[in-house]
Amino acid sequence: MIVALALLLTGCKPNHAEISGEWHVWLAANNSGTVAEGELDVVERSARIIDCSGRGWDDETEDFDLGYIGPRSGDDYATGKYFGGACAPDDSSCDQAALDADCDLIDGMEYFDFLQRDGFYYLTESIETWRTEALINGEGDLQITFHDRLGDGEDFRLAFVIKPDFAPPTCFDADGDGVAEVVTEDGASWIDSWTTNQGLDGSLYYLNAGAQQSEPGGFDIYGDPLIWYHTSKWAAGFSHSKFAAEEFTSQPNQYGIYDDDGFGQHFEVTASDDDDTLWGTQFTRAEPDLDVYATLSEDLKARALEWSKEISGVAIGGVSPDQADTSLFELKVEDNIWRPIDTTIAGLDGWLEVGSSWVTVAPGSTVEAGGSVSGTFQIYLKGYDSSSAMVIRGDYAVDKIRKDAWEYEYLPDEKREENGNEYCQ
Repeated sequence: MIVALALLLTGCKPNHAEISGEWHVWLAANNSGTVAEGELDVVERSARIIDCSGRGWDDETEDFDLGYIGPRSGDDYATGKYFGGACAPDDSSCDQAALDADCDLIDGMEYFDFLQRDGFYYLTESIETWRTEALINGEGDLQITFHDRLGDGEDFRLAFVIKPDFAPPTCFDADGDGVAEVVTEDGASWIDSWTTNQGLDGSLYYLNAGAQQSEPGGFDIYGDPLIWYHTSKWAAGFSHSKFAAEEFTSQPNQYGIYDDDGFGQHFEVTASDDDDTLWGTQFTRAEPDLDVYATLSEDLKARALEWSKEISGVAIGGVSPDQADTSLFELKVEDNIWRPIDTTIAGLDGWLEVGSSWVTVAPGSTVEAGGSVSGTFQIYLKGYDSSSAMVIRGDYAVDKIRKDAWEYEYLPDEKREENGNEYCQ
């Protein structure tokens, strides 16, 4: 019984990993589950309260609009906590010009435009874990989870998962004899290519599960954009979080900015003889101009730097983008030029992509049960059913990775073995 009690006392609160860093969360005032629940005092905890959604003073009701969370008096404005909003007509101590200047910064956000859609409570703190877990699960993935107390009896937990041996397989008949063999898709290590392209040591894993591309100019019979969803074997990682009552999932790599009609600034360059096509004429697959492609890649990197300042400057710092601390958030651009060029715009060759969520593994790490691992992470998450958003960035270190005691068999492999089938048959 003493042993059982000791197991209960130690086993129910594991501490497998050391994690440091800081988190930032923007809770949407009118559709956040955490705000609606009311257990967490978001007004008191907010570093900044933002409202540039268009709500303000209503002359007909002589009151502020329903759902407005901006300053209601000059006294509120004087606290320095409010960002944007509206003054009551009879409040001479409220500086409407300053509030409008705040909202000009919000309205200028092009890529991360979520702050334009609602009022937001912005909370931020350093990571202070009370429980951490690090294990290899039944699919062989590294899974790291931490819990952080928010106060008011509420918990913040986040998990990220990466595939240590990520190498998307495909079947290839090299000699045309009708017998295919398993090879790595695109003929090279995706992890090595990503890592080298970013000039990093160790290994870089994008949390790209759920990524999709929109076919340039393509629509189905209902007029909706045609979407190319990534296959599951292309997924190198994923993250999920629950902040009090609200769930978040990681934002995968993006291959373009698309509106509801499927139009936008596609990070794709492909064969075309028509100067007026939606996706441009810079890259002909038959005779690719790699100098032009490199120029496009550099242009996108410059734009991505400006987009990153929307988070690090406006959303986190409450300052203009040119005053941003760019160490707080980064976008990575992948040119995919290492992939063999084929004859179709489907796939990833010929596409540029932007990544906002990733995990790095430091050199010398052994990512297996019993091994040790360390590295860094940056994850941008969006509310699962809300307009809320989250950024978390930091470092992790695990002295000994555990094996999941409750692991399960990976069903595809289990079925192949059960039926005596080989992959590619």
